Amino acid sequence: MTQQQGNSSPEVDVVIPVYCERPEALAATLSACLRQAYPVSKIFVIDDGSPEPVGVPDGIHSTGRVCLIRLSENQGISAARNTAIERSNTPLLACINSEVLPGEDWLATCRDYLARHLDVGACYTRIIPERPNRILTRWRMRFQEAKPREQSGVSEFAHGHAVLFRREAIDAVGGYDVRYRRNHEDWDICQRMRKSGWETHYIAQSYCVSIQQDTVKELALKQLRDSGWFSSSQHSLVRLWLHLSKWTLIRLGRNILKARFYFIPVDAVIWAYALCIATSQAVRFAGPQASPSKRTSGKD
Repeated sequence: MTQQQGNSSPEVDVVIPVYCERPEALAATLSACLRQAYPVSKIFVIDDGSPEPVGVPDGIHSTGRVCLIRLSENQGISAARNTAIERSNTPLLACINSEVLPGEDWLATCRDYLARHLDVGACYTRIIPERPNRILTRWRMRFQEAKPREQSGVSEFAHGHAVLFRREAIDAVGGYDVRYRRNHEDWDICQRMRKSGWETHYIAQSYCVSIQQDTVKELALKQLRDSGWFSSSQHSLVRLWLHLSKWTLIRLGRNILKARFYFIPVDAVIWAYALCIATSQAVRFAGPQASPSKRTSGKD
């Protein structure tokens, strides 16, 4: 911790992994990072093998503070973040997702918190939606996002929308585990940091704005990821059906008890869509296995 203690204004680099992002969403995230009250040294945008290469708007690229790195193939969010972390040498690193706009005081608040809490290796703040009244967004914020807390303090892990890390803490655990390609990477790195002596804290005094465009498909895909489903070759479809059905029924019961009747159709549609996606994947996977003659005939 001596490097940061001896530097009253440590430099901060920002890491933004992207894959097929909406150009306007990435531009908004970059602009929010450049508007921080505490100055950002450099922003690394890692294009994780997008089929259509992601670009940086000319007006933002001309600042000279954005470095775009394109990976030749999709490697997952952990590997993309590690690529930027390896190229940075600042004592603080902010990992921020596209579609997330940190408030202007976000970096200054997090940096000051780390300066006062020398055993904290990572910190994060609450996230609020840009359009809080949309029914799908309300459902996501209640059932898929962390609940905001009134007081700052120890947290099990930092939810990965926007996290400020000490370089020492990241180095102590060797960065993100690349086996976590799409989810749970935030939980994993914070657990390994805790075992190395670094705490993770939530900060109540600042916020980030989510500009995610919520759709039934996106929410259903997140339900699948959170359930540990990646493909029918790795997981049991029957077990997934049971898991999603159980938790959907639990949510339905709670929504009925609390008179949140407006969430009931959303619960049902997302449950059905998620299972439809998974079942379709299983059928496609099983088809060639069941018909080897078709697989070798050159016909689709």
